[in-house]
Amino acid sequence: MIWSQFPPEIKYMILEALTDDKNRRVSNAAVVSREWQAVIEPHNFAYIRVTSQRIAQLNAMTQRNRDHVRYIWFCIELERYDCRKCNSFDSRGFQTSKSENKLILESFQSLFTALATWEPNGSLTLDISLYSKSDNEHAFKYLTFIPDAMGHQVGPILDRLFGHVFLPIKDERKCWAQTPKVPAVTRLEMRLQTYRRWETFTVSQILSHLPNLREFHYEIWMQWFPEMHETWNGSLLALLSATEGLSKLTIFENSNQQYPLYFLKQNSPAHAPTIHLSRKLAQVNLGVEVLSASFMVDAAEFFSECSTWPNLSHLTLTSQLLGPTTCPTKIMDLFQAAASAACHMPKLKMMEIWYGREGLAALFKYEFIIGHLRQSVVTWRATWDMNIQPRVIEAWEGVVCSRGGYPGGVDVVYETVNEHITTHVDVIVSLGLSETVLRPISLQQIKREQSFVESLTA
Repeated sequence: MIWSQFPPEIKYMILEALTDDKNRRVSNAAVVSREWQAVIEPHNFAYIRVTSQRIAQLNAMTQRNRDHVRYIWFCIELERYDCRKCNSFDSRGFQTSKSENKLILESFQSLFTALATWEPNGSLTLDISLYSKSDNEHAFKYLTFIPDAMGHQVGPILDRLFGHVFLPIKDERKCWAQTPKVPAVTRLEMRLQTYRRWETFTVSQILSHLPNLREFHYEIWMQWFPEMHETWNGSLLALLSATEGLSKLTIFENSNQQYPLYFLKQNSPAHAPTIHLSRKLAQVNLGVEVLSASFMVDAAEFFSECSTWPNLSHLTLTSQLLGPTTCPTKIMDLFQAAASAACHMPKLKMMEIWYGREGLAALFKYEFIIGHLRQSVVTWRATWDMNIQPRVIEAWEGVVCSRGGYPGGVDVVYETVNEHITTHVDVIVSLGLSETVLRPISLQQIKREQSFVESLTA
């Protein structure tokens, strides 16, 4: 039987299987016929990897298929380095070089100039990564450099590795002043696989040049040095101001304590959340629909900001109060404050308050389930037992009643975490936290990192 004689449903199944085959390059199959081309080209062009060297060809390469592009992985490749530079504790080793700074600024300006000509198509993700081909040739050979896109394989791609992308402010201001805005991008990702820390001014400038941005997923590395925490907090305040107007915001601060133990040969105190950061997050994101912030803010201070979040449907925050040595009254006060805040979130469907470190994990979760027998469920899942006090249950029943529900419409569920908890990665997995906390590909990467670093610090 020739192709034209196949029933339409069989043709569809064959082409779907072909494009779903993650181990096959299907680009050549597009030349078989116009029918095949119409199915395969949207698959081929949905994901694009752009390097600094290929920006000049971007528009010509996508001219006919630009409407199919949904994800751009922008990879800026830095200079190679040797073991002498990798192991150096010279302050210059903690920041990008002059030539790298020039490359970064020119790359952003070139990419944004190219993308400024793109018409918005409703959904376009820009995923920004920074790396050197030397990164996996030194201390951490397990490091992977992977796109956040299913079905695309990229091979594997370090005191130096955790340095700063410190761009001269004068040059950077001049660069961004000459860089056009990009209306087509609706989602921005800056993931943990970029081990060098972006300066918050740079991130703020990127945000300001994406006028139709709706979602921002930002994963950052914890500042290890205590003497830098105050400066770090100030820069994060400025960054939070730049997130105003988004519909979805995720900020995850990687607080893995194993890295400073390996590099500095001593424990580094976690970056403690501050009142200013917690309240700033609440103040500038009044219109947000999905909000998640881990470690850098504390839920208790967020809820103390008396505001109304009319569109918020999903909220995930951390709180250091969630520990077995904390006075139970303080924990119950937190849960009651969360219920009071929820009364100002008329569209809230889920709230997660969690925390964890070595040896402990805890999650308080509220879910509003339409059609559920009792409408709402409150879950306590932790490595230790604790009873939710009646005043807290009554407060959440008040949330249900404020939505037209009936008294007693809250189920309370208790679950025990029995898994061994070593790091915050184990916490996220054991608590079953939603994808809004951390991108699945990032979780996969730091699981691998955790196994390797554990072998170094054992």
